[in-house]
Amino acid sequence: MITAGASAALQLACLALIEAGDEILMPDPSYPCNRHFVSAAEGVAKLIPTSAAERYQLSADQVAAHWGEQTRGVLLASPSNPTGTSIDPAELRRIHDVVKSKGGITIVDEIYLGLSYEEAFSHSALAISDDIISINSFSKYFNMTGWRLGWMVVPEAMVPVVERMAQNLFICASTIAQHAALACFSPESIAIFEARRAEFKARRDYFLPALKELGFGIDVMPDGAFYAWADCTPLCAKLGVKDSWEFAYALMEKAHLAITPGRDFGTADTARYVRFSTANSMEQLQEAVRRMQKLFQ
Repeated sequence: MITAGASAALQLACLALIEAGDEILMPDPSYPCNRHFVSAAEGVAKLIPTSAAERYQLSADQVAAHWGEQTRGVLLASPSNPTGTSIDPAELRRIHDVVKSKGGITIVDEIYLGLSYEEAFSHSALAISDDIISINSFSKYFNMTGWRLGWMVVPEAMVPVVERMAQNLFICASTIAQHAALACFSPESIAIFEARRAEFKARRDYFLPALKELGFGIDVMPDGAFYAWADCTPLCAKLGVKDSWEFAYALMEKAHLAITPGRDFGTADTARYVRFSTANSMEQLQEAVRRMQKLFQ
């Protein structure tokens, strides 16, 4: 189903499937808007702390352990914002098996799937089961940010329900955007997108080692998207700050660099972490590294 961006798809999925008081299990850290879609449907987003050992993703064991009487399902993202990490396909299968055994729902935000850099993580959750709800968008891989065009793949029974809600909430996705998006599938366009994906990977391969050399802790190498989830605590003392919130402000004031403090994405140990974005030119990333080298030396 074509939607007015991935945000509309997430809203429609939550409204269709969540009743007041239903709990949805999510990883901590995770993209903040996703939990707000759950709240908007009068559900409860239950954030479960994750660690580098789980690639900052939920595991089947965690899902089973935290499943309660009010639990309706899981909302995952693979690759994830802010960590850039994906769920191992075998683990995702186990997660879905647990959810299915409980009669629950599995929603997977796959908006960054086209920007996967490792073959092991490059396949849609739909390869596991066609009753998984997959959310995607033209904004990232297809470079159509701002066109507000996405899609969702849902079980057949959900189609008329989602159609009725979309008609009342959005009427339809932008007609102009839909016509423009058809050009994305030409061989010439795909070649451009693949070249850009290679450039995103090159930026990651430069920037992550550079962060490590500066003293940041990188617990897991991101396998997709364009983010770096970095532990800034080794460098806080050099800026005279106590946590990532103050660190982000200090970096902005002293080096004119904008990063995102970890608390935007959850509460589980996020005071240690900041999120960098590599959705910028290699030259700008190199300049950012030079500024931080000067600041931390």
